Amino acid sequence: MIIHYVLPEPMYKYYTGYPVMIGQYSDFPEHQERRAKGQLQEANLHLVLSGRGYVLDNGKEYALEAGQGFYYGRGLAQGYRTDPKDPWEVFWVHIADEGLDRLLNGKGISSVWMFTYGDVPKLKRLSGSLLELASPGDRNEVQLAVGLYELLAELAMSAETVGTATMLDKRARMREAAEYIRTHCTEPLTLLQMAEQAGFSTYYFSRMFHEVMGRTPMEWLFECRLVVAKQYLMSTGLTIKQVAESSGFSQSSYFIARFRKHTGQTPQEYRRLYNR
Repeated sequence: MIIHYVLPEPMYKYYTGYPVMIGQYSDFPEHQERRAKGQLQEANLHLVLSGRGYVLDNGKEYALEAGQGFYYGRGLAQGYRTDPKDPWEVFWVHIADEGLDRLLNGKGISSVWMFTYGDVPKLKRLSGSLLELASPGDRNEVQLAVGLYELLAELAMSAETVGTATMLDKRARMREAAEYIRTHCTEPLTLLQMAEQAGFSTYYFSRMFHEVMGRTPMEWLFECRLVVAKQYLMSTGLTIKQVAESSGFSQSSYFIARFRKHTGQTPQEYRRLYNR
């Protein structure tokens, strides 16, 4: 099976990314590509849905199977092929990108990003939906852009780089740690306590937490406490000092300063605006 769609230029020019070409191959043992640097000016994403194939990086081939994929940023030299004995079923899309570097946190800029996602049914659902939107007929460019963004955002948040020690279970443990912090944020938590709860050293926990959550554990703790404080300000008559203490802040002066820096308002101003 070979599905291959070429899409017209979008009327709106500032999507984070927009599919230029999109397709899906299966039972195609001849599938292979070699492109010189600069030959393809769009980004190139492939998701392996079944079977097996190989990706070239710095002269070495790496095997990829179902639940894995690869992404080349624009202009990179490319080399990949299916395994003729077990041809991959692969969904692919070439992307005109305005903001993919930021969305993917720099992955694929200087070399191919090979990743593991693991949830093949979800990959098939997301890619299948995007493929259906790209089929000839009444194409809706906004839906195409949104569908592509959803797929890329899911990979950015949940995919793991192939060959690193950071596996999916560690990502899940960081999310569990984030939930623990959220539900215990009014307590006097320290970085050491948070790291011990997750079962890591403080250094490794801080690095991994930032990689997964996009912020440090202490920043996340502050954000969680801020949500609690806002709720108190909106729905109770507690004094500002009581709000600070009830939200986990040890000093009301520190709470007021951080609240104003984060929201642009003092706690009193926030209360006047939202407390009804």
